[in-house]
Amino acid sequence: MLRSCIGPTQKDWVSRLPAIEFAINLAQSESTGYSLFFLNTGRMPRAMIWDTPSSNKYPSVKVYMQRMKLALTTAHDALLTARVKQTVQANKWRHTCPFVVGDLVYISTKNISFPKGTS
Repeated sequence: MLRSCIGPTQKDWVSRLPAIEFAINLAQSESTGYSLFFLNTGRMPRAMIWDTPSSNKYPSVKVYMQRMKLALTTAHDALLTARVKQTVQANKWRHTCPFVVGDLVYISTKNISFPKGTS
């Protein structure tokens, strides 16, 4: 995740960590269907307001928000790209099951514990 979000000089990764962590915690898990924010707190955080008022009373806040918006969107895009890549790689080795209900098969009992007297 960091590799796709940091600059070519690799010196800005510390400033990107909060946005990446926020994006990961906000992303909905494929297996649970919930985000980490929701599972930990029971609610989703309020949406951040990116469109600041036109007044230039606090220009450094506007610059910071623009920088954070860019970092969050980059982290979100990287999460989506990683998810697609992982899905493609996982599906390369998946095959349809050749067995149907009623087929007899051998199984390894190496990691199965049976009650005493059964096999």
